[in-house]
Amino acid sequence: MSKAEMLRQSAIEKNKANLDQLAEQVQTIRQAKAQSVEDLSAMLEPLAKALASLSSEAGQTLVQIEEATRTAGVNFERQVQLANDSLTTTITASSQATARLNKAAGNASWVHYGLTVTSGMGAAVLTIGFWLWLSGPSVPPTVDSRAVAEALRPVLIEAMKTAKEPVKPAKSK
Repeated sequence: MSKAEMLRQSAIEKNKANLDQLAEQVQTIRQAKAQSVEDLSAMLEPLAKALASLSSEAGQTLVQIEEATRTAGVNFERQVQLANDSLTTTITASSQATARLNKAAGNASWVHYGLTVTSGMGAAVLTIGFWLWLSGPSVPPTVDSRAVAEALRPVLIEAMKTAKEPVKPAKSK
């Protein structure tokens, strides 16, 4: 319950009590038979004072309620402004975070492309390396074919002489 509501409730209860008292006094005046104007004046004087007091209290209560309402309004406006400022700050921060995430995602894409190319090249190098390692050493040809032909020529000529049919040697260039 807010302060303004509590003041209203208190004022209502006070006013009810005062009105009940005034109603009793009015009823007493109605029932009383005044003998003179002074008697009537004496009976009406407390009633008039009570009415004046009631109206004064009601005025003070209304002023207090108005002041409490004004204070609550100022507090509410301040809270709304603080919430608005906080929301603006949050929106700005989230926009900046979104921009940073988008940039990081773009950078991550390039990193992934680079990583893919690098891993592909690494796999190719390792595959070639293992193939070469498993194939064993290769011996380069160091034998001269002319020298071999010259070395085998006398043997071949001898073999042809002993053969039943004469074989004509091929002409070398």
